Amino acid sequence: MTQTREKRVTLWQLIERDHKNIGGLIRDIPLALNDPRAVGGREQMLADLMDELKLHAIAVDASLYAPLSRESRTRALIEELHHGHAEFRRHLQRLAQDRTKGSAGWLDTFEDATFLVDQHLHRHVHELIPAAQALFSPEEVAAATRAFVRAKTNALRSRRRGRATGIMSSEVTLVATLAGVAVGLGYLIWNSGRFGRSRSN
Repeated sequence: MTQTREKRVTLWQLIERDHKNIGGLIRDIPLALNDPRAVGGREQMLADLMDELKLHAIAVDASLYAPLSRESRTRALIEELHHGHAEFRRHLQRLAQDRTKGSAGWLDTFEDATFLVDQHLHRHVHELIPAAQALFSPEEVAAATRAFVRAKTNALRSRRRGRATGIMSSEVTLVATLAGVAVGLGYLIWNSGRFGRSRSN
């Protein structure tokens, strides 16, 4: 039973879920161009994509970037991923501020920006996660999962407090899901002294 529970709350599955959500938004945004209210819908969906990417970055930074940046074998990778995130973030911010381009030009720029996002997430799957799996003990994976959940939950709550309007139902569901994950991990010891400490030290 314990093994089944651990598999259900694994960090890798939480990251995969985020990647699927981000990929779905990237696929859906071009479809908004066919809507009579294209500009408004397009801009809102782009804002949703940027929010999702920001939440994911906060959670991954707390759970993987922070400890792996202290490891000599992965420090350079983390620096590159930080630069990659900053680059596609700049592209998306410029796109969000663009009010002059027609739909075709906007879509071309969007595709260029999301190509960088796809590359970044590809590196998560094929470089970041394998490196973490090779370096982390089971206890450290559990600690990283809790760090992911806590960081994302806190970011969601902060975003809700900063909004004047009501809470989106999808956000309520996500917070509840993350809270359930945290409860499922409650029996594990938070080994803060060991987690994130470089083995080389």
